[in-house]
Amino acid sequence: MNAEMVALWVSSLSGLYSDLLAKGVIPDQPLTPLFEDDDNEDLLQKPIPGVELWFWAKTKRLEQVMIILIQTVDQPIYTGALPEPFTLHMDQRSVRNGLGVPSESKPPFKLPGGMGMRGGSDSYYLNQDTHPNIMVTLSYLGDLTVNNICFSLIDPGHD
Repeated sequence: MNAEMVALWVSSLSGLYSDLLAKGVIPDQPLTPLFEDDDNEDLLQKPIPGVELWFWAKTKRLEQVMIILIQTVDQPIYTGALPEPFTLHMDQRSVRNGLGVPSESKPPFKLPGGMGMRGGSDSYYLNQDTHPNIMVTLSYLGDLTVNNICFSLIDPGHD
């Protein structure tokens, strides 16, 4: 997968599933519920290993593009290219050197059940002229390496 496709998914945030499918932005794959019960607010499409497209179930509107860089549970990782300034191997220092002071930051925390530490996260608003209502959140492992990158709507318009 190439960086241009990732950038297209990011710029397609807030688009409807049917429109994105018709334009060829996403593959013709069904959306699957996040949970097996009937109370799902999110539907997912996994177009390639390590990428999850999250749609709000009520409208089927694309709200998140999640890219998994380091496996923490039994999920595939993304091995393709990323749009600049992102790379497959980043840590908190390189993120902050490249992107500056985060708009929001969450501190490290311990996972329940002896699952270890997570290093928190940093969020940045993308250029609002070119990517209105879009932010990126980089989540860290305990050693502050980037575990995943999540591009999402700043205000999805619902709770």
